[in-house]
Amino acid sequence: MFLVNGLKATLIQYNRKDDNSIYDDQNDNEVPIKICPYDIADAVKFGIYTVPEATGYFQVKRTVDVKEGDQIIFANKTYTVLKVQDNWIFNRVENKMLAVK
Repeated sequence: MFLVNGLKATLIQYNRKDDNSIYDDQNDNEVPIKICPYDIADAVKFGIYTVPEATGYFQVKRTVDVKEGDQIIFANKTYTVLKVQDNWIFNRVENKMLAVK
């Protein structure tokens, strides 16, 4: 239940293959996704705990495969995912909140 019109971004997924290469930073996969920038005042209001190092928060759909350490390119800026938190509604993950730096 992604209730907003998402904005286009690119997710760079690192280390999703089992090829055991020496240079793990070259083992990446770029995926186009939809994200919603999230205001930190809203996050505090809804009870989501914050990350002190984070400079921003994004909301993504539940089907997006994102982990800590992945990067998001949005509005010609590159963000690194610090923390991924699931938001549950009716015993199912509905979306994910990403703390980025």
